[in-house]
Amino acid sequence: MPSEFEDAWKALIEKYNLHDINVMINLWAERKLWISAYWKEVFCARMTSTQRSESMNFVLKRGFVTERDNLHIFAKQVNNCVQARHEAENAEANASTGTRKIVTRYGFEAQVMDKYTRAVYSVFRERQYHSTAFRIKTSQDNPNNYLVHHYNQSKEFSWSRHEFRVLADEAEGRYECECKLWEHTGLFCHHVIAVFEHLRLDEIPSKYILQRYTKDAVTNPDFNRRDYRTTTEDGTSIEYRRTILYSEAVKIINKGCSSEAKFQIALSAFRDANSRLDNEDAELENNEDAEMENNEQSSNQDNTTRETGSQNDIPQAENNDPYADIQPPLVQ
Repeated sequence: MPSEFEDAWKALIEKYNLHDINVMINLWAERKLWISAYWKEVFCARMTSTQRSESMNFVLKRGFVTERDNLHIFAKQVNNCVQARHEAENAEANASTGTRKIVTRYGFEAQVMDKYTRAVYSVFRERQYHSTAFRIKTSQDNPNNYLVHHYNQSKEFSWSRHEFRVLADEAEGRYECECKLWEHTGLFCHHVIAVFEHLRLDEIPSKYILQRYTKDAVTNPDFNRRDYRTTTEDGTSIEYRRTILYSEAVKIINKGCSSEAKFQIALSAFRDANSRLDNEDAELENNEDAEMENNEQSSNQDNTTRETGSQNDIPQAENNDPYADIQPPLVQ
């Protein structure tokens, strides 16, 4: 929370008498640019600018090495870390082939297990486990507001002393926490999950389950990095057409590989289809050029009519159809 950072910063300044240090003054003036507590409402989808370089450092510091270790101990612990990561990856691979089971009977847990991917559901399960360490009490100001705090309100850690205010309005389907973790990452924090369990919530509103974290994340995407257009001019999905054509092409390929004769038939069919598609593109381009030329001629005729002020002085063409000169494509 910003208030916790500001209190800790003031304590640091007072302890080491840094009031007149220009570096500290400038850092304080720009604190909203480098302290994450001030931009919790900015959505980042759990990504950071240095996540790749810091990920291994975090893993090593979390349970393998300390700043007091010698070099030979550091090398040994790095090896242990690599082995632990391999074991974890193998466990994830085995778990991905098994059937997932819910731990509790809460309706919202069955919902997220059905919607989320395995990786995201694992994150939710871990947060749900840690949420049991929080205590909840109803706010006296508003019955829809809950104050959530860690059971170990130690003075050693400021985060454990802080009470997070959670808004839970079941009638309107609103669930918000002042830590702003959902706004920042799109996933619920421990405090909101604790309130879910407190309310015995059956279902989480669909607006809080982002499609990017679900099994259907790539179904009908709003933006496809392989093709800027997702629909054709008549509204048909390009991905749908691509899927149908790919399926039919695979069938022909599988049949064409079985013998030399079938291979020649399949290869000839593909080349013929490719040639016909190129001819179709050329005809469409010629039709568009002819249409533009006719439109320009019609526009020039209208301008001449307005200048002379008399439509009768303009000889009328026998055929007024601007598309009369366009020949329909030949059917082969």
